[in-house]
Parts: sequence; C-alpha cells; structure tokens
Amino acid sequence: MSIISIIMPLILVALLGFVCAKSQWLNRAQVDALSKFTFYLSIPAFLFYQMAQAKFSEQISPALFAAFYLPVLCCYCIAWLSHYFLIERRKPPSTAGSAVFSLGASYSNTVIIGLPILLTLFGEQVLGIIFLIITFHSALLFTLTSAISSFSRNGRNSFNGKEIIKQNLKNPLVVSISTGLIVNLLGIELPSILADGLMLMGKPAITLALFILGASLSYYHVRDKLFAIGIASLTKLVLLPALVLLTSQVWLQLSSLSVTVLVILSACPTGVNAYLIAKSHQQEQQTVAGTVVVTTLLSMITIPLWLLLVV
Repeated sequence: MSIISIIMPLILVALLGFVCAKSQWLNRAQVDALSKFTFYLSIPAFLFYQMAQAKFSEQISPALFAAFYLPVLCCYCIAWLSHYFLIERRKPPSTAGSAVFSLGASYSNTVIIGLPILLTLFGEQVLGIIFLIITFHSALLFTLTSAISSFSRNGRNSFNGKEIIKQNLKNPLVVSISTGLIVNLLGIELPSILADGLMLMGKPAITLALFILGASLSYYHVRDKLFAIGIASLTKLVLLPALVLLTSQVWLQLSSLSVTVLVILSACPTGVNAYLIAKSHQQEQQTVAGTVVVTTLLSMITIPLWLLLVV
C-alpha cells in the first residue's frame, strides 16, 4: 500500500463535497444540516468509541510521550505567536482565532493516514506507541484550544475557570473524548448493543467530515488566506517532524523504531477534526480548511522524504 493510495481517497471525498456544494446540488442549508449531524452525533460517537476501546501498552515509557508532545506544544505556541503578531490584522488580535490557527498547525491526521502507513511498514509491533499518541492527541489539543478560546469570549481576555469548563461541556468533541477516556481508565466494559450502535454511528464520521470540508471550501475565499495557510502548512509538515526527530533521537535517544513512528505521526497532514473545531468556534474556518487540504496534498511528497530520512 503506497502513501498516495492512502491519501488520494481522502482528496476525492473532499473534492466530491466541493463539487456538490459548488454546483448547488446540495444547498447551504443541506450542507449545514449534514454538518450538524456530523459534529454533534457521528464524530462524537466515533471519538467516544475509539477512546473507550483503546488498548494501552504497559511497556511505553514517559519518554515517548514527551518526545512527541513537547514538540507539538512548542509548535502550537510558535503558531499562536505567529498568528497573533504577524498574521492577524484585527486590532486587537483575536486570542481565539490564534488558538484555532495553532490547532491547524499542530494537529496530525494520525488515525486515517499515520496508522495505515505505519502498520503497512512495521506491522502490529508499533501499535503500542501509536495508541499512546492517538489516545491523548485529540484530548490534549482540543481541550487546550477550547480553553484558550474561552479567554477572549465576549471580549474578555482573562482566565475564567468556570467559563472554560462551561464551554468545554458544550463542545461535543471534547466531551466525547473525555468521557471515553474516563470509561477506558475505569475499566468499564460497554454493553455490546451500545458498542455496536456507537460503531455504526461512527463509521461514516471521517467520510462525512471530509465531505463537509470540501463543501465548505466552496463558500470560503481561501485565496485571501494563502499566507496563513502557508505558515500553518510549513509548521505542520516541516517544523513539527523536525523537532520530534531532534527530541526523540538526539535528546532522548529513543530506539530507531520509536523515532520513526513518532516522526511519521508528526509528519502527517492536519486532521479534518481541526476544521470541525474551527467551525464550532467560528474562528479561522477558511484558514484551517485550506490547511487541511494543502497539507494533505503536500504530504504525498513530504512523508516519503521523512521516511527516507529516518528509516
């Protein structure tokens, strides 16, 4: 299985969404209804099920976690500063917009692209490392983005713990991830009927998210956001995997297999769920949508280059 064969179906689904919306085969109200179903039902069911059923490996050390997430947080901060001081032209700049932009520049499509590539190359021996990253990936970055975004809600740029909790409880993605993780950590076994229902509800989640992404691009003037998309894409595809490589290989001196897995996961394009977060916060939707598409296309070139460097 080649990297192109993994990525091209994602592009085709997004392209179909774009064509359907651009041609008015689906009008704006229909796309919005489909988006509502995806964001409030299908994606939460998918995330909750995946978190509740995730298998953890006892052999994984904290060094693996640090080797991936320290660079991720570093890139998140760099992207936030870049957007707040260089890209954002509003006065004063939007804290929430910068947070959503940072998510688009640091959130990897680990499940749809990273997982099949690594399983094809190395088999099930890498599942322990992959599950460690995937399990906390969305939970950390979505919650962080929601927390920062709440600072500027209603024009206030100050910390408000109650407001952060309130806004996170309103976000179905954050709630589904958090509750799924709690179920997993408590060792609660889901009844088969509930598990099967969640699995059925979650099956079309990624396909729908990609379709809506493509449809949404037909409404946005992405051309006005090319500079921001370029900065986010460069951060995501070049800076993040480079920092992961330095952290895991030079500083923490992990095994070659661990280094390869972490670098490829970090080199994956921006995950489509980042767009759903942008849509829920009504911030930088054009930029994040464009970043998802551009990084997905460019990753057909950059991922093989990173593989050549680390394998």
